Amino acid sequence: MTSTDPDTPPTLREALTNTWPLLLGFALIMLGGGLQGTLLGLRASMENFPTLATGLMMSAYYVGFLLGSVATNYFVSRVGHIRVFAALASLASMIILLHSVAVDVALWGVLRFLSGICFAGVYIVAESWLNDRASNATRGRIFAVYMMISFAGLAVGQFLLNLADPMASTLFMLVSILVSLAAVPLVLSSRQGPSFARPVGLGFRVVFARSPMAVTGVLASGLASGAVFGMGAVYANAVGLSVAQTASFVAMPIIGAMLLQWPLGYLSDRIDRRRVIVLAAISALLAALMAIFVTAGSSLFFAAMVLLGGTTLPVYGIAASHLNDQLALDEMVAASSTLVLLSGVGAALGPVLVSLLMGGIGPSGFLWFFALVSTTLLVYTALRIRLRTPATLIKRPWMQARPAVSPVAVTMGVEARVDAQAALEDEVSSEAAVGESR
Repeated sequence: MTSTDPDTPPTLREALTNTWPLLLGFALIMLGGGLQGTLLGLRASMENFPTLATGLMMSAYYVGFLLGSVATNYFVSRVGHIRVFAALASLASMIILLHSVAVDVALWGVLRFLSGICFAGVYIVAESWLNDRASNATRGRIFAVYMMISFAGLAVGQFLLNLADPMASTLFMLVSILVSLAAVPLVLSSRQGPSFARPVGLGFRVVFARSPMAVTGVLASGLASGAVFGMGAVYANAVGLSVAQTASFVAMPIIGAMLLQWPLGYLSDRIDRRRVIVLAAISALLAALMAIFVTAGSSLFFAAMVLLGGTTLPVYGIAASHLNDQLALDEMVAASSTLVLLSGVGAALGPVLVSLLMGGIGPSGFLWFFALVSTTLLVYTALRIRLRTPATLIKRPWMQARPAVSPVAVTMGVEARVDAQAALEDEVSSEAAVGESR
């Protein structure tokens, strides 16, 4: 039953009733996107593409994603959100089919770049639509459900790899079908399209001056995300894992992020967030070393990947929260755009750097990359803790984030935090005023 009192915040059930078609579309997009990246990495390895060329090809997606994040507003302002969404979803569906028709690493690099542009636009339009349907009272809860669906979709998408032979065209067709189906709930929506007013980001110099630690943490998380989704399947094939094991291997870090992001976030709300990043970096380093020295495909190996993903991917949210603790409420949304850009740069560099290491020292270079990133983050964070005592801050609640986020998803999460914090501060001010009047 829907509440009729305008002063009563909508329940979660009411909010989900209003947004379930969008959330269903997101689930399908995540399934298709999760399968697409792993399928291409595995197929590239099976086709014996050079490791560096494969890394560059997989990185092209993130470069395209960054460009698409910037260009989407331009196209929406001229032809409207529905036309842009339908066009980009159609192109994304077609592009994945072209991979199965023409198997060439250079062409695949171009297709990956175009695919990144399309998926960025699809995410931005759909997430803007979801944000537009949320109210101040429901935005935080809807965002939490969206994050759960995103992680679950990415993880389950890996296991779709088991449905057919990666060397055949069937899985490419499946991705195309999922992306095409995802467009249906949004294109058939009868509601007015969302506003696309994009916040102006705080400059990199401003963000770095406020928190060098946040910049470093976001870059490290971006590097890890790009490495997992860009080169995870390549590594798995190189060490002789089966298709089923490859699907599990890439899914484990996502499952780890789902399991550990809340405990780490909860802890970061209660102690210095930098110390939580140190804890995460130590755990990630130990997980990477364990994965290197145990037998690939063993239970300990997969357990190590769960821990590795759970202690690298959530660093984005902790680092972003550390920055937001030092910003005014009206600066937080602007800062989120800059952090997304930094994360995207890291994600674009990750596959290339991994491919260079794998080319130099063999498949284990994939895991040594995580060891190096974790060690660098650990040393830098420890130095920052030693050099700077944390100031007295209004510590705001930690914000979760998924890998390979779009600017709109992060902005939505930050807006939910801003709304909640503003309401809390207004309530405290009102109570203080009442106390003084007495």
